[in-house]
Amino acid sequence: MPPRSPAAHYRRDLVARSAIGILAQDGVRALTHRAVDASAGLPPGSTSHIARTREALLTLVVDALAESTLVDSERIATRLDHDPAPLSVDELADHFAALVEAFASRRDDMRARYALIIELHDAPTLHAKLTTGSEVHATARRIAIAALRRAGLRHSASDVDELLRLVDSLTFHRSAIDANAPVRPIMRAYLHGCAGR
Repeated sequence: MPPRSPAAHYRRDLVARSAIGILAQDGVRALTHRAVDASAGLPPGSTSHIARTREALLTLVVDALAESTLVDSERIATRLDHDPAPLSVDELADHFAALVEAFASRRDDMRARYALIIELHDAPTLHAKLTTGSEVHATARRIAIAALRRAGLRHSASDVDELLRLVDSLTFHRSAIDANAPVRPIMRAYLHGCAGR
């Protein structure tokens, strides 16, 4: 398949972002090809040309969400990799708090993700790409293992899963309940508790 032109990339991204906006504001039931055309300011039928079926449209959205989240995750990974010196518990907490804040700053993305997680329970492949079967999750695990190790904390599979569940819970709270909820104090208290185990 020949590479897409810049115009085709732009239109595909526009469709994905418009679909995410609809999901975030009005939920999964409101997501139609016609609604995306209208939201994106595209001629009728444009979205169908890019994503012919509803499943293709949902896949486009899931892939766009994953791509944005990977960018945020890799940014934190780069910060952690930049200085391989040991981390204090508070420094580790600050890194993970920054990750939560980066995710939550993309409010529409996170709201769309959570709506899709609930709705796509009968679509295991897409559901996995939003949860534990994704490149995003694998990257998060890699970051968490390396960071916990550098801080001298336990980094077994269950320790990593627990930390990632906290990150996801705090992101949900920031995205869907209270955009100003504190993150650093909770992350610091949790990690200090881990240090005392």
